[in-house]
Amino acid sequence: MRTLRLFHRTGRRAKCQKGMVLILVMSFMALMIMGAVALSTMIQRDVGLIRRAKEKEQAILVAEAGIYHALAKIRQDGFESRADFEGSLDTGDYSVSFSEIGGRHLVTSTGEVSGVSARVSAELKSPFDDTVFHNFSTAGNNIWIKVHTNVTAASIKGNIHANNNVNLVSQPHSHLAITGDYTSNAKVSATGLVIEGNKHDQNDNKDDDIEINSLTDDQATVYEGEERINIPNFDYQKYKEAAEDSGDYYSSNQTFNNETLSPGNGIVYVDGNATISGTVILNGGMIADNITINGTLDQKKSGDRLVIVAKEEDVTIGGKLAAEEVVIYAERDISTYEDWGAEVVINGVLIAKRDIRMWNFKTEITYAHVYILPPDLIE
Repeated sequence: MRTLRLFHRTGRRAKCQKGMVLILVMSFMALMIMGAVALSTMIQRDVGLIRRAKEKEQAILVAEAGIYHALAKIRQDGFESRADFEGSLDTGDYSVSFSEIGGRHLVTSTGEVSGVSARVSAELKSPFDDTVFHNFSTAGNNIWIKVHTNVTAASIKGNIHANNNVNLVSQPHSHLAITGDYTSNAKVSATGLVIEGNKHDQNDNKDDDIEINSLTDDQATVYEGEERINIPNFDYQKYKEAAEDSGDYYSSNQTFNNETLSPGNGIVYVDGNATISGTVILNGGMIADNITINGTLDQKKSGDRLVIVAKEEDVTIGGKLAAEEVVIYAERDISTYEDWGAEVVINGVLIAKRDIRMWNFKTEITYAHVYILPPDLIE
């Protein structure tokens, strides 16, 4: 009996141990399954987050593509032609809209990729700073105007601005008069300084021979520390194509001597330097790398391409430049020869990316502002 009882107790103990092992194994398996399920859920969630982040990034890129598309359309068709539109890429679609808030022109593009959207906005600036065409004369650096003793008078009607300094000098027995139109006074302004006259001593910078809005002796108001004015850019390719179409394109340096130029599309285009000798009548406009006037250039209003442009270098005047209505622009400087007597009579707008220098010997100037907005301007 003792032996049987011991065996019975030993068997019960073994069964209990097996049961506990089974429970432990089941619990461990349950924990592993729960962990695997939790890990799987976390992985799925992370994969989803990564996918949405990737789609969000793609949606931003698609929206930015819409902005670039809008800018390309404006450059091609003009600033005023902007209108809402839609587009698509392999990765998604975009819709572009334009708005104006407080005088600011905005373009907004919404990109969408697999139901995820992103919006990108940018401020648009007009292809030109319109202010520049409301001035008679604008320089990206300095404006130098000197009326020499042997030139009796010089007349400027219109606003003057330089992104650096304006320097005005009228020597004895001469006179420089700057006036506005019939409705407003002329504004002489600079981002730097407006310097009037020759200094007679360290404390005196007055010059009775400089008259601004009928005031002499430095009594006129001038404007210093003004904001810079952006210099416009021309779409030369369009001008070139117009000249090619009408047969007024020259592929190399050209000298025009005693002739009349009447371009069919209003523009003569020289892929090189243009030199004026004798008397040349220009009905319309001219674009060249560099323009040198040794004789007389007599520009007449014809068509809407009323520009005389040195697209790479200078407009240099040694003879006479008479412009009936034109925008004169130089990528570098507009100036007169150092030792030559020059005569400059301009109705229109005068713009140089660097300096305007009417400073040299015996330069006679008569300027009158005419607001002209030439075609084919770009940012």
